Amino acid sequence: MDREWPSVADEFAAAVTAALTAGGGIELARQAEADPAVRVTRVREALAEVGLLGMDVGAAEEESAATVRGVQAAGAVVAPWPVAAALAAVRVPGGVADGVFVTHGTAGRLEHVDLFEQAVALDTRDPARARMLTAATGPDGSRLDPFGCRVTGQQVAVDGGDAVRWRCVLDAFWVLGALDTVVRQAVAYSTQRKQFGSPIGTFGEIRWRLADMVVARDGLDELARYTWWALRGGHAGRADVLALRLHMLDAAACVLTNGHQIFGAIGLCDEHDVALIDRHLQPVLNRPGGPTVTSVLLADAIAADGFAGTFPVPPRADAEREVRL
Repeated sequence: MDREWPSVADEFAAAVTAALTAGGGIELARQAEADPAVRVTRVREALAEVGLLGMDVGAAEEESAATVRGVQAAGAVVAPWPVAAALAAVRVPGGVADGVFVTHGTAGRLEHVDLFEQAVALDTRDPARARMLTAATGPDGSRLDPFGCRVTGQQVAVDGGDAVRWRCVLDAFWVLGALDTVVRQAVAYSTQRKQFGSPIGTFGEIRWRLADMVVARDGLDELARYTWWALRGGHAGRADVLALRLHMLDAAACVLTNGHQIFGAIGLCDEHDVALIDRHLQPVLNRPGGPTVTSVLLADAIAADGFAGTFPVPPRADAEREVRL
């Protein structure tokens, strides 16, 4: 694995950042909460203009790398447009779904479904079990799920394994972008905020928290890159993708918890970016499942398929092969 991104991928990420910054940056998320139409009139327009929504994550290396880096740039401002769902394409009866969602069982509520003409929900336990989705309502403004919609669905048969895996990888890059913003803001705040005449960043407790945040962010960055590389090369199995999701959840918990501790009460205010980012991360951190569900899926996948790592785990001969992610 080449540890450096192709230069075209970094340049594309910078272009996505510039387009979203020109449109309002993280303020777009606040505006979209108040007026969901902003998702289309402002955010989608900016992403389409720079070309992100027309990218193919399964294409040649440079385009694929540019796609995930673009998603990371969108995550840095929690851009309120479902880029991961839109880029994880899958063929369905009658064409190609323009929105891919991953569920654990049947979900009655999903984020941003109202934006898609042909959305599909793929089940973690069997990606061939899918539902074509219809948004029964628009976003209802729930505090921890601001763009969640009630959905109904009709069962269809698809080959969705690759789409599920790509959706998990794209989610990881989106979350990585958001966590990077939290880390950067925490570092800046720790140098500006003073207590007892000194920046709080000079205190051991704050330094330890910042160190934990940086290690968690960098670990997610490294594992997301590796899983992207392995999936492109056909080397990533179910366990690899589930391990990435579990690590993403661990990294998010570390960065957000320590970030809130550093910012204190100000970080809990709706006006603060950290509170906004935390709120907008909740749907992707809880769907298709949080740490418990993901851990069970990962354990079942390793038992059924084994795991090729530093200390390889062979599959269990008696394992039930029900988890098909």
